[in-house]
Amino acid sequence: MSIYAKGFGFKFGVGKAKKIAIAGIAVLFVVFALYSIAPLLSQTPLEARFEQNPWLQSEKDSILLFVKVSNTTGSDVQNAMLEVRPKSEALIVFPQTASVDETLAPGDSRLLAFNIRKASPSSSLNAGNYTMELKLALDSKIFSSSIVLEVK
Repeated sequence: MSIYAKGFGFKFGVGKAKKIAIAGIAVLFVVFALYSIAPLLSQTPLEARFEQNPWLQSEKDSILLFVKVSNTTGSDVQNAMLEVRPKSEALIVFPQTASVDETLAPGDSRLLAFNIRKASPSSSLNAGNYTMELKLALDSKIFSSSIVLEVK
């Protein structure tokens, strides 16, 4: 008997066809969910957070920005340079650039701290949002990000 013979069929009943269709949809849903979640689980080269956000000027003259630099290139990195610049001239960053002096193996990370102050110590900042731009150079690869500081 061959599949070309008259009367041959896979003999899927209506109930079995529904079960197969539901199983196929479930498999597609799981695959889609895995593809959607995978980027969230991967390590990012730049992760930044403020010591306190919003920054209450009445309590502190400056605030710290912590930046986690991670090697996501897949090979050892000899030269990692991070630059932090405020978009507004009302803020200044110390140091403006920082480097990781040791070799970063794939998956390794380092935490760097930056001090953010008002450009003019005698005046206060206007309340609002201020954006910091981050630029990371891992050997020849460039990564960039930004973070927003809320000032009250």
